[in-house]
Amino acid sequence: MELALVRGAIDDPALVDAHEEAVLRTALSLARLYKVRQDGRDLGVGAWLAPFREEIERRLKPVLLPQRGPIVRSLLLPHLKDLKDRTLSTRDHLLARFKGRLSMEAVDAELRHKALVLVAGGGGGAGYVYIGVMSLLDEYGLKPKLLVGTSIGAVLALFRSRLQRFDQDEIVNIVRTLSWRKLFRVISTQNRYGLPAALRLFLRAGIGRWFGTDREGAEAVKLKELPIKTIITVSGIRKGKLPHPVEFYEGLFTFPRRAVRDPVGVARSLQGTFGALAELFTRPEIMVKLHLGADDSTSEWDALDAAGFSCALPGVIHYDVLREDSRMQGLIESVMESHRVSRLVDGGMVDNLPAKAAWRAVHRGQIGTRNAFILALNGFATKLSQPLWMPLARLAEANVAGNRPYAHLVHDFKRTLSPLALVPSLQDLAVALELGRKQLAPQMPLLTRMLAPLPRLDTRSR
Repeated sequence: MELALVRGAIDDPALVDAHEEAVLRTALSLARLYKVRQDGRDLGVGAWLAPFREEIERRLKPVLLPQRGPIVRSLLLPHLKDLKDRTLSTRDHLLARFKGRLSMEAVDAELRHKALVLVAGGGGGAGYVYIGVMSLLDEYGLKPKLLVGTSIGAVLALFRSRLQRFDQDEIVNIVRTLSWRKLFRVISTQNRYGLPAALRLFLRAGIGRWFGTDREGAEAVKLKELPIKTIITVSGIRKGKLPHPVEFYEGLFTFPRRAVRDPVGVARSLQGTFGALAELFTRPEIMVKLHLGADDSTSEWDALDAAGFSCALPGVIHYDVLREDSRMQGLIESVMESHRVSRLVDGGMVDNLPAKAAWRAVHRGQIGTRNAFILALNGFATKLSQPLWMPLARLAEANVAGNRPYAHLVHDFKRTLSPLALVPSLQDLAVALELGRKQLAPQMPLLTRMLAPLPRLDTRSR
């Protein structure tokens, strides 16, 4: 209802004035309230507010969510006349009911301030448009309170989360130091926790210096140590459910010798893997969703290892922890044992746009407020301009569809770099940044209005 109201007010500035909008949105925020964080603890207030919630839904839902046509001001006016007094009296009675346990400041923060949650989907090089989005959001002063990512979205979430402030130049400098030789090698190695594939991803060698792995004796940055809370999606393959022997996946895809110069050839080679990938995408009994960083135990994971497994597309990219690291090995084995999985692979197999995981984190109180706006970025949306990738994009959409209701705004990018542009040139990166900024720009009026603090209502305001 709040989204519909704000969209309606943007489309028709005469629908409500600023004060009326504040009254309506404060009432809706109070009706949504069910837990308030006070002194580091959650206080349940949902049951006490149930009559108010039912009243607001009965009165406003038919007006703000009409079955057909736009919102009509004349139908809103009868409710506006007494809604402010009703909202303020309910708030005051709530404070009186929980006197000594609930402060005005805590309730005020929950009603008036909305946190930004950013979900970054998978899609290989297509995801570099997200950096342009991050840049645009920062220009408007919109800083995420939570980042949730899959595959390339997980890697870029790490870039954004390593500093509270956004620094586009630093991210560009990180990307410009990357090379295929640093990140990928076509060599046969042991596999311990991942699924063998044609390419071996060496993420720590590529970007480890920015996450504490470049100094002897230094400990890598853990997920819980990132300045912005970050959750990374990984898929687990259930024990005994792998459709083929492990060795089958290593020979599934042959990487062309001149792959960097022949991306079309690579894409065609990849088509041969789609059948095997479809077996995993379309059989949910095989796979388990793992959201690393969403609980205390997985928050101890090294951030780069979490992102590495999230990028490990079966048959194509292999990631593993082969170094002698008893701490990480223990953490990985604990997760695998508790979820009864035998291998860890690309998070996009089960959760390519993890908006539901973001929603759950918010409502478990992991960012301190339940009043959040979830913006989900889908770089791997089906595109007619990239026909070679349509079969894989359609497979991914099967799990994306289940996530869409949990985001307040899902942006499907129509123009991106190729998914194969995993190591873009500076020119390609500049194109991706501009594509990200340009495509999200029409949504900025909605985002800024939804995320701006609401004016404080009191008895003296008109």
